[in-house]
Amino acid sequence: MSFLKNIDLKRILLHCIYWISFLLLYINGKSDGDTHTYYDFAFVYAWKILAQITVAYGLIYWIIPQTLNRKKYLLFILFATSWLYLVFALLMILKFYYLEPKFPGFFDDWLGHKMSIPERLTSFKLIFREFSFITYPIIILGFISFNRKQQRLLKLEEEKKSMELKVLKNQLNPHFLFNTLNNLYTLTLKKDDKAPEVIAKLSEILDFVLYRCNEDYVSIEKEIALIENYIALEKLRYSENRLNILFTKDIQESNKISPLIILTFIENSFKHGVINETEKATIKMNLESKKRQIIFSIENTKPQNEITAISDKSKIGLENIRKQLDLLYPKKHQLEIEETQFLYKVKLYLNL
Repeated sequence: MSFLKNIDLKRILLHCIYWISFLLLYINGKSDGDTHTYYDFAFVYAWKILAQITVAYGLIYWIIPQTLNRKKYLLFILFATSWLYLVFALLMILKFYYLEPKFPGFFDDWLGHKMSIPERLTSFKLIFREFSFITYPIIILGFISFNRKQQRLLKLEEEKKSMELKVLKNQLNPHFLFNTLNNLYTLTLKKDDKAPEVIAKLSEILDFVLYRCNEDYVSIEKEIALIENYIALEKLRYSENRLNILFTKDIQESNKISPLIILTFIENSFKHGVINETEKATIKMNLESKKRQIIFSIENTKPQNEITAISDKSKIGLENIRKQLDLLYPKKHQLEIEETQFLYKVKLYLNL
């Protein structure tokens, strides 16, 4: 019963239709319209179809998986040729001892009609002709099978890509939320009147992060709104004496972008360019959206009193962004990072 459950009836039916179609094609090409001849042709060509089926499924389900799929190319050539020749030899014996005596008129113009069995089995011309006849439906079937396999591989690759992106975003979003909640915690400890405004901005950001950025791409306008909310939160946290921030935009065309891609660079600038700065920090950002391209650049001053280097853990956002860029914009992005004693610069090109 378990064996019956594993049978794909639809697949079997499609294969039956495939071979029946070839049988009808052969019959219609040879039959002269006589009813008796029509059925005789069907009987003769049914044996030829059986030879093609034997070669086809022997190659597809036995020889190819055991040799070609395992990169045993010489074994594949040897086994495939031997299998073809074995079926060819059996077909020649069947014709000589059964089909030709039963239907003598059908084989008058056939190349091997006057040959003996040894001559048929060693005639290169006859072998080449019969091999061609036996294999051409198999080539079509193999192409269909290869195409279906490629489609399955593409589907699996897309599913894998989607899963990787979900994992990366699940790592990135908590990282972003943790930083923002820390900002709010600091203000509430100080009983700052700005706390309600922070909560309002945070709720807008949470709405985006939790509900609107589940898609792979969002409009550039939505990403800008998220950035501006984030900047507004940071401005509430730092006074004008601590931070000078400039965000310029040049939106010539409304493109789509992967959500949170740009925000990660901005987070890093605040985290490493402002928190440890005892004097006034500066952050400059520019976002361009033009035909089939998005360009984002950001630079921040580096604290000169920083004692410890940036830890590996603190770079999680940047590492995630590199992986996301490789998945979402394969060979369609360019990330330039320049670091000097006083500045940290990032420039991102996205080709759409």
